[in-house]
Amino acid sequence: MGRFNGKPRIGRAYEISQRMTALLGWGGTVNFTDNWVYDQAAQTYAFDAEMAQKLRQANPEAFRNIVGRMLEAHGRGFWEADEEKLQKLRELYELTEDELEGVNSATIAN
Repeated sequence: MGRFNGKPRIGRAYEISQRMTALLGWGGTVNFTDNWVYDQAAQTYAFDAEMAQKLRQANPEAFRNIVGRMLEAHGRGFWEADEEKLQKLRELYELTEDELEGVNSATIAN
């Protein structure tokens, strides 16, 4: 197993996933709605192609949770994301969901 910032890749992706879950819980508890926090998390973990690829390869379920929590934050009114960001997140979520389910474009086309 490879390493990612000094930690095993799978463990690091899981930790980030758990932090996103905690952030969402905190948002609900104290009505935390600072957009910059969610914007930065999205930019760092989902929209940075290299980071997203590392996380998805290390632990696709954790990556799906990270992206899903961002979508949930918007849905619950904690984050006012623009439609372009939301569409990118939806695409990443669907891509990862398909990978987890073993679906690929060649399978769909046939």
